[in-house]
Amino acid sequence: MVTREVIVSKLKEYFLERGFEFLLPEELKAEKLIAEFDLFFRDGNNVIAVKAYTPRDFLASQIKKELELIAVDILKCREYYDKVYVAVPESLGLIKIPREVFESAGIGIIKVGEERVEEKLPARALGIRKALAYEEYAQKINLIRSELSNLAEKMGENVLELKNEVKFLRQELEQLRKSLKILENEIRILKRKQTDDIKKPLQIAEKSEEISIEKMEGYPDFISDNPWVSLLAKRGREDEA
Repeated sequence: MVTREVIVSKLKEYFLERGFEFLLPEELKAEKLIAEFDLFFRDGNNVIAVKAYTPRDFLASQIKKELELIAVDILKCREYYDKVYVAVPESLGLIKIPREVFESAGIGIIKVGEERVEEKLPARALGIRKALAYEEYAQKINLIRSELSNLAEKMGENVLELKNEVKFLRQELEQLRKSLKILENEIRILKRKQTDDIKKPLQIAEKSEEISIEKMEGYPDFISDNPWVSLLAKRGREDEA
């Protein structure tokens, strides 16, 4: 009987020859798969998981029971792969394999010998991984929509606040314009007043002194009729008094 190591080696060669892409377990980001499967491949958008099985003894009932348990464990991880195969030694008769269980579950069977590898039961695409992926994408989309909705609401509030601020600034600007017009009018009035004051002639009040001149008697006419002589005579009398 071929060993487990030989089965794994031949399986890898078998899938690579058919154009499958070999995947490391770490690429799937599922630690649970590492313990359950031996090989992983990618075929287009499908992830293929392969488990190598070697029986502990050759009792048909025991082998059948072990394979049924393997099928159950495999199905527990079905959200991580699209197709799954169980590889068994070529010497293991099909009568020992619970074919109906594998077929109903969509699990493929591959027999591995020293000289050849043969697919006995094709695996069926489960579609669960894609459905879960779509569900995950849908959740992400809904989350993004919710975030966008919240963002739009906040932006609406900000826009309303900005509108109010713009309205207030416009009112302030209008008030400033009115104040500026008033100030311009006051400046215009002051300038006009200054101009009028400059053009207005300087008026000096002249006080005219009326001098009463008394006619001097007893003197010749050219003396008594001379106002300056009369004025000097009057001042002389005022000084004597």
